[in-house]
Amino acid sequence: MLQRVSHSANSESPQKRNEPFVLFQRDRTNWSMRYTMDGKQIRKSLGTADHDEAYRLANEIWHEQNYRLKHGMSIVDHAFCDVAEEFITKIEAEAKRKERSSDHAYFWPPKIRRFLIGYFQDKPIDKITPPDLERYLEWRKTYWTSGPGSDIEKIRCEREDGRIFSRPAPRKIAALSTMKGEMVIIRGLFQQAVRWGYCQPIVIPAPLVRKRIDNQRPGFTRDEYEKLLTMAIERISELRPKTNRIKAKDGREWVQTQKTPPKNIKADRIRLYCYIEIMALSGMRPTEAKNLLWGNVLGFRATLNQPIGQKEIKLQLRGKGKHGTAFPFPAAIGAFSMLWEMFETEVGREPEDSDPVFADAKGVAIKSFRNGFNELLKAANLELDYRGKRRSTYSLRHYYISQMLIAGKSIYDVALNTRTSLEMIERHYAHVATEDIKGRLVPDEVRF
Repeated sequence: MLQRVSHSANSESPQKRNEPFVLFQRDRTNWSMRYTMDGKQIRKSLGTADHDEAYRLANEIWHEQNYRLKHGMSIVDHAFCDVAEEFITKIEAEAKRKERSSDHAYFWPPKIRRFLIGYFQDKPIDKITPPDLERYLEWRKTYWTSGPGSDIEKIRCEREDGRIFSRPAPRKIAALSTMKGEMVIIRGLFQQAVRWGYCQPIVIPAPLVRKRIDNQRPGFTRDEYEKLLTMAIERISELRPKTNRIKAKDGREWVQTQKTPPKNIKADRIRLYCYIEIMALSGMRPTEAKNLLWGNVLGFRATLNQPIGQKEIKLQLRGKGKHGTAFPFPAAIGAFSMLWEMFETEVGREPEDSDPVFADAKGVAIKSFRNGFNELLKAANLELDYRGKRRSTYSLRHYYISQMLIAGKSIYDVALNTRTSLEMIERHYAHVATEDIKGRLVPDEVRF
């Protein structure tokens, strides 16, 4: 039996028979414990100068560590920040091996470092509880308004191509969609920590909704869509060189031709017009359009020299962690043909299967049409819908789904062709049903 040893600097509490740990003090301050487990000697401060409380805590810690060892878990504390960095390394490696979306490796690390590590820092991950995550969610909602982010003026960002730029810090409460998206990261991190043996599974709380959310998507009515297309064509036409007939006072007359605008502006507006047509007639997501290659437009190359009316194409789509096929309206084939011809003219060769459908003058994939589309919306006075909701390129997908439902198409067929669920269609497009049944709601005999 180990006897108590006293001296000027350190002291130990007498060890009871078969006691698996030893209590000791340094300079008569708080008690600490020392024990050996799995071949490792571990020292841990107990944070109290009271011997009885220290003994109770030591018993609790030792039994908890023994439980962890028996169940294959790590007996060493792992700081949340270290686990989070290990998780970042893992997702970057998986993205490089094409085992997960490259978007994860690009968008997740900054969020993990700014928000999760910023809040939990070096707290042991196995000590984080559901109440801790509840408090984190509240802290995250107001990060940019009254939290640490309120003192930040600029955010340093890095594009996928390595370019560095700064943008103003947002001054708004995190939206529900933002919170839900980041909860995917939190769940993934804690699930991986469990697999590594760093902690036990815990319940991840979901963000609470305090008010009714308007789920109706901002799309276009048929008239609004026609107005958008008309404005797109007008913006292309206004770039044509214009001639003015000038007549001088002395009777002389001549024709003056205005300066020809840059070719790239006209080409970009033609590409935008084609993009709008294809998106609205296929129901693609913007991410699916960004990933679309000519090899994914099945049937187009084989019928290249046939009249448009005899062509039929099928799209192989991937994006947002999903993939599938879609049949666009035949009217979209004309826009595909325009993009094909532009590629041949600008790049100097026929597109290959590995070339992007939406490509710039050099044949490089266009990442986003957002800026040009927003300018077009502004020119057509269609930036907001009737509720004040701001439209985006995603609104073209909503237009497609709405028009299919109004036309009386099966909700199952619409969900299948847009690679989404029946639940999502019912949740976000239920309002469209009133358009389809208005004929039954207002009988002929009561119409004026």
